[in-house]
Formats: sequence, C-alpha cells, structure tokens
Amino acid sequence: MSFDPENILIASVIATFAAAVLAAMVSWSQRKIIPSRAMLAIFFAAFALSEIDSVAFVLTHEMLPIIRDGTRFVHFVANFCIMPLLLLYVRELMDFRGHSGDGAVLLRHFALPATALIASIAAMALPEATREVWHTGDATDVAMPGLGFLHYIFTILTVVLVLQWVVYVIWIARTQALHIVRLKQHFASTEGMELRWIAVLAVAMGFYILQSMFGEALIMMGEQDPIGPRLDSMLVLIIVVALALWGLRPSPELDLAQAALEKVTEHPDKKYEKSALGEDQADRIARKLLRAMQQDLLYRDPNLTLSGLSGHIGVSLNYVSQTLNQNLGQSFFEFINEWRVKEAVPLVEAGKTTVLAIAYEVGFNSRSSFYSAFKRVTGMTPTAYKKSKPKPRAAGNVNQVSIDQT
Repeated sequence: MSFDPENILIASVIATFAAAVLAAMVSWSQRKIIPSRAMLAIFFAAFALSEIDSVAFVLTHEMLPIIRDGTRFVHFVANFCIMPLLLLYVRELMDFRGHSGDGAVLLRHFALPATALIASIAAMALPEATREVWHTGDATDVAMPGLGFLHYIFTILTVVLVLQWVVYVIWIARTQALHIVRLKQHFASTEGMELRWIAVLAVAMGFYILQSMFGEALIMMGEQDPIGPRLDSMLVLIIVVALALWGLRPSPELDLAQAALEKVTEHPDKKYEKSALGEDQADRIARKLLRAMQQDLLYRDPNLTLSGLSGHIGVSLNYVSQTLNQNLGQSFFEFINEWRVKEAVPLVEAGKTTVLAIAYEVGFNSRSSFYSAFKRVTGMTPTAYKKSKPKPRAAGNVNQVSIDQT
C-alpha cells in the first residue's frame, strides 16, 4: 500500500484544530484558579476558529457554497483576533494591570476584528451566485452596486492583517522585555519568571503569517509556493502545541513574582515623579544598603527581594528602589548580583571548590545565572577568569578540585 502525502496535511490540520480546542477547554477550566487562563482559553478558541476552514476542506473537498464561504469568513475574522488576544494574555500573565477591563483599550485592540466581522457579514449577505463569481473570478466584473468596493475592502484588510501581526509581534516582544526590566527592579533571581518563550513564540507566529502571505503572493503571480500547505500546516501545529505546553505548565516562580508585584502600585515610568526623597536621605539609605551587604551579607539569600531588603533596613520600598536607580545607578538585580560576584571572585581564583558550590554559597540559585552575572561584572566566565590569573604554587600534595568540575 503506497503512502499518500495528502494524509500528512489531513492529520496535521485535524491535530492542530483538536489541540487548540483541547487547550481552550483546559485553560477555561482553570480560569478561576489562574485568571490569565481565561484569556488563554479565548486565544485558543480563536486559533481553533482560524483553522476551521482548513478542517472543512480536508474533510470534504466538495463543500456546499454556504459552508465554504462561512468557514472562510470565520477563518478571516479569527485571524484578526489571534494576536490581540495573545498580547492581552501576555499582559495578564505578566500582571500589567489596567489593560483588559478598560473599554477604550478593548476597542483599540478589536477595532480591526470588528471591521473584518462587518465586512464578512456583508459578504455573506450577498446572493450565493454572486459569492460564487467572487470565489472563482473577479468581483469587479459582477454588475452589482457596492460589490467592487467590498472586494477592495477585503483586499485592504488582507494587507492590514499582515501589518497587524507584525506590529503585535513587536508589541509582545517589547512587553516581555519590559517585564524583565520590571522583575529586575524587585528580584535578585529572575529565572523561571522571565517568560522568554513568549517572545520566541511570537516571532514564530510572525514568521508563519509572513511566509503564508509570501506563498499567497507567489500563487497569485503564477509561481509555486516553496513551503506548501503540508509544511505550513505542520508549522501551525508546532506553534499551537508549543504554546499549549508552555502556557499550561505550572510556574511556581512566576506565581511568586505575581504575588510580590501585586503589592507594587507605582507605574514604572512615573514612580519617582512625586517622590519627596532628598539627597541627604538618599545618602543615608545608600549607606544602610551597603551595611546590609557588607555586614549582614544579605545578598547570600537566594530568595531576596526588594521588599525583603527594604524591610531589613526599615526604609520604604519606593525609596530603596529610587536610591538604587538614581543614586547608585543600578537595578536591585544588578546591585545584589554584583555583591554576589564580588564574594565569588576570590573563591574562583582559589579554585578549591566547584562552580556550582560557589554559586550556591554566594546566593545564586543556578549555575547559568551565576555565569551570566559573573561575565557581566568581570567580562569573563568563571573558567576563563581563573585561567587568566597566575596559578598559585602547590602546597605539599594537596589536591585542588578543578573549577570546571560540577
């Protein structure tokens, strides 16, 4: 029995639709426990609707015109909803408050989907024969008032859809970058909280829409799409499965970050506008911060937060943050990790213990975060730094553990 490549297309399309529906159901069932899951459920529902025309096509190539056109317009409108919903999910997940309940904000994000919906309803209201000509030929050849205008509206919306996805990919990536900046103002260790996978998936989705439109343009010019529907459908399946796996997995570190950030009320761009902190008071706070590092070795606490540091020295969180940012020129993350690296440097030079042991001893919670901070402060990795220093004379037959040993 010969293998039919068409089966790959059918399997991947159905698998994508099923994965999106299942992910939407799982997310919706957890909405009361994790509020961001409600937005994720709506996103997956929109993703499933965007695949409904492909599902209908692979299940039956001879569709009734009403089903063919209906699923096509549902796919068209759903594509306009995917990226706004993904952005709202990301902002909900990162706890950027004041974004999803505001009517003006929702209007801004869903004006284009609403326009696509109105245009699709108008197109579906056309006589079946007219839609058939539109489907197989040029709508401008049909002698019907306003039909040519509607055709141009869809052409413009198709171009705008590509631009929308590009804009939202950049928007999502920027939001994730701002999230990292915000974390570093409040946490000394941010691993598991940064959500870098979101930026990667957003770029992957942007690549998908661009290559899809490129393929459509080639077909319109009479050329062959080099990727084709099978690889295209596989790419969509990979994206939706990856988002489901990452979006639905537990994240205790992120839950901790959200709980801590809920207590923070300042806007990141305006938090110092009305501050009454003077230079003399800021200098006293700076001296308290240095004592907490030099005498109390507070940086050795791997779970240290800005809130914990401010409580330890008896100064308000905002004043500590302002002193770090404006007087010491560092974020909380940079300040704490620089002290950790300062203690680690002589230990690395001595080479009497492993990199991981040194990392844990000075307050880091992973080898990777230690390497990153050490390189940022010294310009070299711990291994390279040790090799750059003269080797001490051996004392007797004492064996030293290599710095590379883990």
